[in-house]
Amino acid sequence: MFMKREDIEVKIEECIDKAKRYKGVGEVASYIPELKNVDEDSFALSIVTTSGDVYNFGESEKIFSVQSISKVFTLMMALKDNTIEEVFSKVGTEPTRYEFNSLIPIDQRAANPFINAGAITTTSMIYGENKEEKFNRVMELIRQMSQNSEFTFMKDIYESEISTTDRNRAIAYYLKSKNIFDQNADEVLDLYVRICSIGANVESLAKFGAILANEGFDIYSSNLIVPQNIVQMTIAQMASCGMYETSGEYLMKVGIPSKSGVGGGILGIVPNKCGICVYSPRLDKSGNSVVGKNLLKILSADLGLNIFL
Repeated sequence: MFMKREDIEVKIEECIDKAKRYKGVGEVASYIPELKNVDEDSFALSIVTTSGDVYNFGESEKIFSVQSISKVFTLMMALKDNTIEEVFSKVGTEPTRYEFNSLIPIDQRAANPFINAGAITTTSMIYGENKEEKFNRVMELIRQMSQNSEFTFMKDIYESEISTTDRNRAIAYYLKSKNIFDQNADEVLDLYVRICSIGANVESLAKFGAILANEGFDIYSSNLIVPQNIVQMTIAQMASCGMYETSGEYLMKVGIPSKSGVGGGILGIVPNKCGICVYSPRLDKSGNSVVGKNLLKILSADLGLNIFL
């Protein structure tokens, strides 16, 4: 992005216009009742560069449920609180062709940290005296990385999700039965759902992403916030596993390490360049935002953001 600001804004707006042909395609998530109440055609985009420039478009102040984007948070917290060997002895690193909430990709451990079984595992590895302290530590990290307090707890989403989370409850108990963790399964599940129920806007998440793109250094003060080995492992897992069972195809076509959530958000990291967050709640069959994934593909091509080129 070595252009004048106004030229960059024009290029991004052109990309957004190209993505409009996908508007109206897909369905909002329905298995969590509260997620059905969103405006199906909401749209927001934020790009935050490693030099601190912010580009916002659409409903950039709109708060939405991060859902599975939170799996990035839980992986980072698990890596901060435990050794690398401890974390990856309990959860694998490989993509899976199965759906994110499937019990199939759990052998001696969940396939990767970005399916539900893997994220429940990493959630169990967050330190704290109780779930409130653990949750507050997650919030402290992401607020520090975004340099604002726009991250919030969406109680209505939490209550809706915790009352309909039988499959995840089964996963939690199955993981405990295999001695992957020894805590109370319901308490681990409750913390997992609380973290999924964090609300944010696109700018907050893009700023969070910009820290990862900046090798863990604050984009304004240059202070190291996240150890670089954690940044490297997190981005690598986003690249290989971040878009559910379509991660390989997405990486090939888009070339931006990303993590999606069924709330409609996608967080993208372009190392040494920027963090990107797009929000559009209509999803494809895999649970990825239709407008979001296609806009990221267009941005990647038109702005030269593909990490392989």
